[in-house]
Amino acid sequence: MDNQLEKVRDIWVNAFFTGNYEVLAQYEDEHFKAIYEQDGRVESNYTRYDRIAHAVKNGVWKPKKPDVEYEEYEFNHDQTECCVLIGLEENQQQIKEIWVFDGTWKIRELRFLKAKKVVLH
Repeated sequence: MDNQLEKVRDIWVNAFFTGNYEVLAQYEDEHFKAIYEQDGRVESNYTRYDRIAHAVKNGVWKPKKPDVEYEEYEFNHDQTECCVLIGLEENQQQIKEIWVFDGTWKIRELRFLKAKKVVLH
């Protein structure tokens, strides 16, 4: 199961860095939210798609790939939900992804954590 999730995550991450919001939409849950705890900001998927499309169209979509120190996967008991905790090298920042499985894996939440070095649950 986690092999399938890793493949889906790779496609999703690549779609983000290339600005392919149509592929992002295929792998993001309809209730997807990006949460920026530091800024107190929440972004829906449609807001993100508009921003990405605008930036790509204007040639300014150039997100920087972070240096990942570690990734931890934690599945629920029946393997239908997975929390991925990503630790970044540079500033000890963490990103948390919530993935749900309903026939296929989709990401429901992308959260940029305010606190540093948080342990899952």
